[in-house]
Amino acid sequence: MNTIKSLMLGSLVLLGACSAKQEVTHIPAPAPSWAESRITNLTTLATQQGYEIEREGEQIRLLIPVDGNFHPKRTLLLPKGLVPLSKIAQALKADGASRVHVIGHSDSDGSDELNKKLSMERAQAVASVLRLGGIERHRMHLQAMADLAPRADNSTYTGRKLNRRVEIILTPYQPTAVALAD
Repeated sequence: MNTIKSLMLGSLVLLGACSAKQEVTHIPAPAPSWAESRITNLTTLATQQGYEIEREGEQIRLLIPVDGNFHPKRTLLLPKGLVPLSKIAQALKADGASRVHVIGHSDSDGSDELNKKLSMERAQAVASVLRLGGIERHRMHLQAMADLAPRADNSTYTGRKLNRRVEIILTPYQPTAVALAD
């Protein structure tokens, strides 16, 4: 009789253990990275505007060709170049978590001084459109590279054309705190 009671008790314990609900913990999917959360929208927009877009880690780079967007050998944006930049500015305005680096590039034709000037003025022209579109100044950084960072060989027409560009490089914005001395 004791054996039957022991077997019944053991069976009840096993049955209870089998029917008990196990707590399932769901591990949430990791949040997309800064760049992942922006690249799809920006790729669509950049492609529609005729810009190239590249991603490297947490950096997104929009490449704006000078040819077709700027007056040849000058720094004035053509009306055709203003509309696409305005659309990019609107997308970036809504995203306060992005730092915007605007970098002008030139080909190797002309003097170093001229190329530095052209690349800075083109970067400033792009930055002005972005500012008019609502991008805060403290989120932007301008740089002139002249012909120091070519994408292609400057000895060919096609290479020089590829090298004349303005890049908008987006990175996560992290405001810097300034400590004041006592």
